[in-house]
Order: sequence, then C-alpha cells, then structure tokens
Amino acid sequence: MSIQQYYHQTAYISLNGSILSAGILAMILTASLLFSWTIPLSLVAVPFLFFVFSHYNRYILYKNKSEESAVAFHHYNDKQLFEQNNLLIGFAPAPAVKLLFFTPDGMHAGELREHTSKSYRWFIPYFIDKRIMKKIGIYDSKGNLQGSLIQERNRFTMLNEHKDVIGVFYPKKGTKETIGYAFLSGSKKMRVDRIPGSMHDFKFYQEDGNTAARLQRGWMPLEWTRFFKEANTPVLTFDYTMGQPERLAVFAALANVYMYYDH
Repeated sequence: MSIQQYYHQTAYISLNGSILSAGILAMILTASLLFSWTIPLSLVAVPFLFFVFSHYNRYILYKNKSEESAVAFHHYNDKQLFEQNNLLIGFAPAPAVKLLFFTPDGMHAGELREHTSKSYRWFIPYFIDKRIMKKIGIYDSKGNLQGSLIQERNRFTMLNEHKDVIGVFYPKKGTKETIGYAFLSGSKKMRVDRIPGSMHDFKFYQEDGNTAARLQRGWMPLEWTRFFKEANTPVLTFDYTMGQPERLAVFAALANVYMYYDH
C-alpha cells in the first residue's frame, strides 16, 4: 500500500458512510409515511443530513488528495520497521486503534493494531469498550509481527517478536506535560512529554535527558509533500541510535495517545 492508495481507500470509506446515512434516513422517512408515524421530521433528518454531507465532503477531500499525490516507489525497503528513522502516520477505521506507518517516499512501512477484534465492538459505546483490555501488535509492511503491547489496568507490557518481555509503559493522567514513563530492560528509563503549547506534539526523552524521538504535526520536508497532501500528517522521528526496546516504548505511547482517536 502507498499513501496514494490510503487516500483512495479513505475517500471511498467516506463515500460509503454518506450513502449509508442517506439510506437509513430514506428508510426512516419511508416507514413513517407507510405506518403514519408522527415524528418530528427536523429532529430526525438534521443529524442524518449532517452525516451525509460531512462524509461526502470527506470523500471529495480525500479523492482530491489521492489524485494529487505522486505515485510512490520504494526507496527505504532495505530497512525493517524498527530501523526506519522517519515514519508518517495515517489513521484507519478500527474499534479502538489502528495506525498505518509510511516511509517518506509514500510507501507502507507497517501498522499498529489489535491482534484480533470482535465485530460487535463496532457497536458498543466507548465507555464500555475502554474497559476491554487490548492486545496490540506492531506489524511490518508484510504483516509480520514485530512486537506486542499487552494492555493491563494501568500499563502496557511490551514484548518483542519472540514474546519476551522487554519493558513496561505507564501512562500518566492528570498532568499537562508528562504523559507517561517507560521502564526497559537493562534498567533504562524513558519519559514522554507533551511539547508546551501543543496538544498533539510530543518528545520522548532518555534518562540522561537526550531526545529519543519526536512526534509532531504541521511540518515535513518539502520533498515529502509530493506524496503527503495532508499538512497535519503526524511525523514520527527517531534518533538513529535507538534500539528496538526504545522504539517499542514509543509505539506504546502512540497506542495510548491515539486510542479512540478519530474514532
């Protein structure tokens, strides 16, 4: 998959949502006429019309992005997911979380998603689904499992591809700056801070204070914009010296930050 194909898929998912909303509204109105229901038309129609037009507008937006995005070719396929130092993030439909990772050349590098997900979870409220502990996998572009995150009550246990525990990530709530800590094998420690003045930009620090990774929006090199047509695409940048445990800790933080995001 390329970023161009991602835009194309997102466009037609939005179109299907628009058609589905219009179909449900048509069925309700038809049933009200057949069975002489007395329902407040404006209260019923307005929410569905909102979804029809918002989804259709999203369809047009992503269709245009797909047409404007350059055809992508592999320039980074000699590296595995945990060796990529620059990843751009897309969001896919899922009951809780599904992140798609792309390399700067617009090609799919991997994804973060639940190992399995029951279909009924699409229909249950958020406050119920959040009580379900998730088992999340990090996969490469070929679907090979590279690591796992096991959600527990107040932490994520991090496992490598061999299912060995290599650390834990503790989300921290109720603070404006630090949003979590990771404790890794070898007595290593990492901290995740929200960048002051931004709700969506984060820095990942090693115990010695050096930056391990950074997540930011609204910035990317000009040459990447040939493929990525969304200015606020999240860009994840790793320090090239970071190993698998540190990178897996960053993915654990992403799972926590983007759980139910754009849901």
